Amino acid sequence: MSFIPLLVFNIFLLCTVLIFRPVYHRLPPLPEVESRYSSKLLNRWMKAYWFWITDPFIRFFVKFGFTPNALTTLGVMVSAVSGFSFTQGYFGIGGWFMIFAATFDMFDGRVARLTNKTTASGAYYDSVMDRVSEGLTFMGLIYYFRNSWVLWVVLMAFLGSLLVSYTRAKGESSGIFYTGGAMQRPERIVYLGVGSIFAPLFSWFLFRFNPLLTPENLFLLPLSFVAIMTWVTAFERMFFVMHELDKKM
Repeated sequence: MSFIPLLVFNIFLLCTVLIFRPVYHRLPPLPEVESRYSSKLLNRWMKAYWFWITDPFIRFFVKFGFTPNALTTLGVMVSAVSGFSFTQGYFGIGGWFMIFAATFDMFDGRVARLTNKTTASGAYYDSVMDRVSEGLTFMGLIYYFRNSWVLWVVLMAFLGSLLVSYTRAKGESSGIFYTGGAMQRPERIVYLGVGSIFAPLFSWFLFRFNPLLTPENLFLLPLSFVAIMTWVTAFERMFFVMHELDKKM
């Protein structure tokens, strides 16, 4: 059921990437890309590409008066669809909806700045809903793998993701600001989303050679990577904050 739309989406993605490659060098610097933290796992080129491809949607939302909070809420609803897709084993469709939901998180901030509707309450609502969106996606994976040992990998990735956010928030409440780390929320979305998108395609081509190469088994690779790196990032942030707090004494 998911193969044909998945194939269309992936072909579209590949074509737009090929088009963007020569365009990227002619684009003026994008302040929103430059101001965002970039890591080895998610560089400026990838962020610039996603800003470029989603710009028509931003113009549409501004033209028709969508509010930032409305876009945040839509993103949560799309995350719920992503989670449900994972419960049914539709990894490709679930991955695309996961990335679409995260894109709404980018939409709300850009629309807020373009329409001068940036507020502290909106930023707070957006931050809380980010956790809800991520939780809905992981709930879908938890349900799907409920009878498998892979459930423990999902739970480790989920807990690690929560710790990455919590260690930053707790540090900031103590006056220590640190936004570094290799596996932040954008990286988690890219690796889990892209991993689930391509798992069915690779399975379709490779299953004939090895019956064990099912979409869920192939998805275990990016899932395990995210599980490990979220904990590495959480500990990195925790030790940094502890070190800075000790220096204040």
